[in-house]
Amino acid sequence: MSGRYPLHTGCHTIINDWQTQGLPLDEETMAQVLQKGGYKTHAIGKWHIGHSRWEQTPTFRGFESFYGYYLGAQDYFTHYKEGRTGRGYDMHYDKQENCGRECSQLVDERGNYSTHVYTRRALQIIDEHDEENDGPLFMYLAYQAVHYPDEVPPSYRTPYDKKPGWSDLRKTYAGMLSCVDESIANVTEALIQKNLWNNTLVLVTTDNGGPTSICAIQGSSNDPLRGGKCTLWQGGTTGDALLSGPALSERGIQRQIYSNLFHVVDWLPTLASMTQTKSSGKPLDGVDHLAALRGGNSVKSPREELFVGYAMLPDTQEEVWYGPAIRWKQWKLIQGSSGGPDGPDKIPPGSSTPPHGGNISSPYLMFNLDEDPTEQTNIVHKNPLVFQILRKKLEKYQESFVPPPNDAPWNDTICNFHGPSHTQQFGPTWLPWCRNSTEFVFYN
Repeated sequence: MSGRYPLHTGCHTIINDWQTQGLPLDEETMAQVLQKGGYKTHAIGKWHIGHSRWEQTPTFRGFESFYGYYLGAQDYFTHYKEGRTGRGYDMHYDKQENCGRECSQLVDERGNYSTHVYTRRALQIIDEHDEENDGPLFMYLAYQAVHYPDEVPPSYRTPYDKKPGWSDLRKTYAGMLSCVDESIANVTEALIQKNLWNNTLVLVTTDNGGPTSICAIQGSSNDPLRGGKCTLWQGGTTGDALLSGPALSERGIQRQIYSNLFHVVDWLPTLASMTQTKSSGKPLDGVDHLAALRGGNSVKSPREELFVGYAMLPDTQEEVWYGPAIRWKQWKLIQGSSGGPDGPDKIPPGSSTPPHGGNISSPYLMFNLDEDPTEQTNIVHKNPLVFQILRKKLEKYQESFVPPPNDAPWNDTICNFHGPSHTQQFGPTWLPWCRNSTEFVFYN
């Protein structure tokens, strides 16, 4: 949403139900950038970058409407979220910009599978969009699937029931993905029928690798890469993306496998360039890849290094941090003795807080990903010059590090959380509880 590393926003970790942290309000979002270019902006599905104060919710962050849930996970059918402080319903319709306490509606989708719920809303937005009068459309469709918990209507799982050697988790996971595939096809067909398809760009992307051994294990696989979600290994920090639609050829981009180094923060400047809009917020960590996408291998990659960041494992009584890590060309450096768990064995040593980047006294792991993509052979001592270059780069990043709010009380003394709100129709419900700006503090 911001085109900036968590390193610079302070929002490094999963946001729990009682926490006031989130993407700081002075960060410009992708939706706000596109709004300035005349786009109608709508968000659907998962939010999870701030929910304690109304000003953190989507319609205060550049979206003209939102239909979905504020937190990070919920039951796919009941839409109740089990948090550490209780259980609450989390399905909201914010129908206009700056839609707050008196505007936001709780909608009854109990019994309806979330992928179908969000596709229905997407089709409604497309049907109601009048390109001649409304201008261009930006729809952020953040499906809950295939996130934990593993749930799907039986009809989507049935085709996989007889797959030899497949676990029940994998069969359900495949069914969840098939439902998303069907939904994307339905959204595409709706755009065609509405005569909006011919200038449409479709981006399908992810936020992490599959959770294979920790962090809500599912039936996913990152083979042959090492590790998974909540680690700094390649299996946890890399994912595939698909960029498609007729708007690509209109912008001189041909079908290709794009192999340049790319970070999720690059989407904002790249999409802004494609749509001829411009960010005017804080300096971006993302870089524009449009010229390289147009030129293929004939154009130098706009990115040679990226800050991989930290990994934090929340599944234990105390948080365990790994990293930081950095990538430069084919070289990857992880500060510490491990990038996190990469199997069902005991959790390896980590830190209780994010350690100082470039710490000269720390052990390090370094890999040549061209020669060792599964990160098996530590070559720190074989390449001392490259190691020193990467460690110095980590030191440089540390200069602009904004810490997460771990050093502040989890239950904020100014804006204390007392549990889910209570409603007559839904019982306990997840709603923002900070009522005005004087009650809210970001810990930077």
